[in-house]
Amino acid sequence: MTLLRAAIPRVRLGGDTATIRLMQVAGLIAFLLVWQIAGAASPAFYSQPTRVVADLIELLVEDDLLGLVWDSAYTLIIGVIIALVAGVTIGMLMGRYHTVQVMLEPYMAAYYSVPRVAFVPLMIIWFGIDETFIIASVVAATTALLIFATAAGVRETIVSYREVAASFRISGWQMFTKVLIPGSLPFIATGMRLGSQRALVAVIVAEFLIGLQGVGLLLREARITLATDRMFATAIVAMFMGIALVLLTSLAERRFSNWRPESF
Repeated sequence: MTLLRAAIPRVRLGGDTATIRLMQVAGLIAFLLVWQIAGAASPAFYSQPTRVVADLIELLVEDDLLGLVWDSAYTLIIGVIIALVAGVTIGMLMGRYHTVQVMLEPYMAAYYSVPRVAFVPLMIIWFGIDETFIIASVVAATTALLIFATAAGVRETIVSYREVAASFRISGWQMFTKVLIPGSLPFIATGMRLGSQRALVAVIVAEFLIGLQGVGLLLREARITLATDRMFATAIVAMFMGIALVLLTSLAERRFSNWRPESF
């Protein structure tokens, strides 16, 4: 009887999951139908799913959409690499040394809380209106998250493995390379997962502001010409870029976390 009662929730859970999936698909279909009908009344204002799909095909065939996506992805990758090096380095020092934490943490917290748009005028003056500005925008949007994630990982690793490191007489540089960096990798991967979305927003907004080649330029041109179809199509492209980033960074997060004990 106990086994039967334990089995019933599992059966219901499976059914509920299937039902939820069907409801999600039905909701999507209903949304697209409503959008198609509303768009028929005013296509210049609402657009339509069929018109957006046609515009996406036009972007792929005639306007080198993949090239524009690569332009955005390239600057994003460069900016993320710089942010990763800077964020992990500062985060390691803040997590390892209390003096560095006391000195930098209030300023890092203040920097993280300030909206990025407040720095845009200064960054344009400092870096100009070219690719350097976009890379700097990515670094500014991502570094703080990586600093805090890395520092948290270092502190937790020290608490968990301090006695083990002391028993093997590990100190100095070996402490960083053999204990702190491996132990902090899951936290760094989590910071990358969270920061990658901010980095994508920074790239698109920066391209939109200065009109540099990329997905943001598509959005800028669509705004100038009031091309509603192109606006929705560009938003969908950005959405899929975000999904790809989430999948890649989530995969890295699982990869770097699978060696850790379940209770850690």
